[in-house]
Amino acid sequence: MPFLLILAVVLAALTALFAIQNSGVITVSFLGWETDASLALILILTLGIGILIGYLAGLPSSLRKASQLRRVKRDLGALQDVAAELEEEDFSLAPPAEDGR
Repeated sequence: MPFLLILAVVLAALTALFAIQNSGVITVSFLGWETDASLALILILTLGIGILIGYLAGLPSSLRKASQLRRVKRDLGALQDVAAELEEEDFSLAPPAEDGR
């Protein structure tokens, strides 16, 4: 936990330093919409949008894997139930004992 706190403080300090060094105002135009904003704000906003798009792009794969994991756990439970029933019946999968022939 302290490592994550230290990492968060370091990232916050780097972000503040980045914002101070890139405080110039620029004009951003997009589809007829135009605004003036700090370069640091635009870059951080662009990074956030990129992270969100990456997360959303990976979401279907994550959901598919989670579904497969639930199915495998369900099948494992069923197999464990069958194994327990077989053990109760004193059923052995060991090969038959040799009778000396």
